[in-house]
Amino acid sequence: MARREVCDIVVLGAGFGGSLLSLIARTAGRRVVLMERGSHPRFAIGESSTPLANLKLAALAGRYGLTAIKPLCKYGPWKRTYPKVGCGLKRGFSFFRHRRGGPFEPDPNHTNELLVAANPDAEHGDTHWYRADFDTLLVEWAQAAGVIYVDRCDIEEIHRDKPWHLRGKCADGPVEVTAPFLIDATGGSAPIAKTVGLRDLTRDMRTRTGGLYGHFRNVALWSDVLVELGGSLNDHPYPCDAAALHHVIDGGWMWVLRFDNGITSAGFSMDPDVYHEPEEPPTSDLWDVLLETYPSIGRQFRDAAPVNPLVRVRRLQRRWSAAAGEDWAMLPHTAGFVDPWLSTGIAHTLFGIERLARVVTDGWAAPERPRMLAEYDRSIARVFDLLDSLFAACMKSFDRFDILVSLTMAYFAAAIFSEERIRAGLDTPDDYYLLAHDQNYRRIVAELCDAAAVAASAEAGELARRTADLLALYNSAGLCDPKVCNMYPFHGTL
Repeated sequence: MARREVCDIVVLGAGFGGSLLSLIARTAGRRVVLMERGSHPRFAIGESSTPLANLKLAALAGRYGLTAIKPLCKYGPWKRTYPKVGCGLKRGFSFFRHRRGGPFEPDPNHTNELLVAANPDAEHGDTHWYRADFDTLLVEWAQAAGVIYVDRCDIEEIHRDKPWHLRGKCADGPVEVTAPFLIDATGGSAPIAKTVGLRDLTRDMRTRTGGLYGHFRNVALWSDVLVELGGSLNDHPYPCDAAALHHVIDGGWMWVLRFDNGITSAGFSMDPDVYHEPEEPPTSDLWDVLLETYPSIGRQFRDAAPVNPLVRVRRLQRRWSAAAGEDWAMLPHTAGFVDPWLSTGIAHTLFGIERLARVVTDGWAAPERPRMLAEYDRSIARVFDLLDSLFAACMKSFDRFDILVSLTMAYFAAAIFSEERIRAGLDTPDDYYLLAHDQNYRRIVAELCDAAAVAASAEAGELARRTADLLALYNSAGLCDPKVCNMYPFHGTL
């Protein structure tokens, strides 16, 4: 006989987003069933948090009385409070431009480097989330709050009958769940998309990259490799490895995120037109080819050993035509994805959770709930439009690092401007992630992307000056300053 559950909300997917939203809904008295295809702990990619993400996480913790979450919003408190929950220190964003077939060539003026600090010290540092630990912790907290958790469950049927009816096959037998509202937090699988008849908009996206990634042990510090090559660390505003480390290559880039447990998350995001072969090599062979092509990166990974089999994704991008309806919603990572570039994933998810939390708490029985869901849908679409345009322009500028630097300033200006608004209490419920609600900012990004598309490296100085002028309203952190030689210290208050 099937196990039967009747609830207010069924959430599909127990990553940190699904678990956190389930926990919030439960604090508001909703009966929640959280369903997971796998089990925890598990490997998950998408681990680099940011100041905006941590501010939103702290706001959610304060608003809904989730005091246990607050220490997870900064590196120092996290390490003191939850020393067994894996994380890594993130002091900023580090970028290094490599050339095919040769070693990285340090430049005293840092023309092929960019470091942007996000915080003043390790105590107030941001974090990389070791998702196997972090997601498990959130699931445990959700269960302790009374969320009904069902794992190792394959959903076999979803019927939108008002209420929703779901049938699944679990390790301990069949299960049936009935609920008037469904939230899809599954990420790429998105089972709700077919049920509600969404269109796949992936082909319309401007950004086109494939992924190759995994977790590793024994990854050397890039700073050690840099010193071996004759580089200087003296004017770096923070240790360049304590960051979201970006190795920029021809037609792609590599991320390197270090956790304190000895594991490093690393992977390539690559233009399929550059890294396409008629008969593509096995995943491990492609990894080796990339490390041989960029020998300084190869040096950093010379002694590295994979913790898990490498994952190859032919197309990282995906997007659906809607993110919410009258009785359903997708979390941002289910509604779409652009690229890991600039660590936008966690922050965007938390901005989405903030909006949906209002729906499942104060807005649950309110007449404006349809309007709130429609506005959530608009916010997700606006953010994806913005990220897709900016990231596509960045990808096309990887061979012109000075042009790329100007494009990244659009991201950093918006992020820091938003952080300062939140810290000053000036943010509103109408704010979208990364100023995507701001028509003037969207116009500036579009203008910069168009200018970067036709700019040659010889015109980089003019583009940098134009970028500074366009971003002046939002640039409170002294960005776009040629005197700092791409080395930006932390600027601001906490």
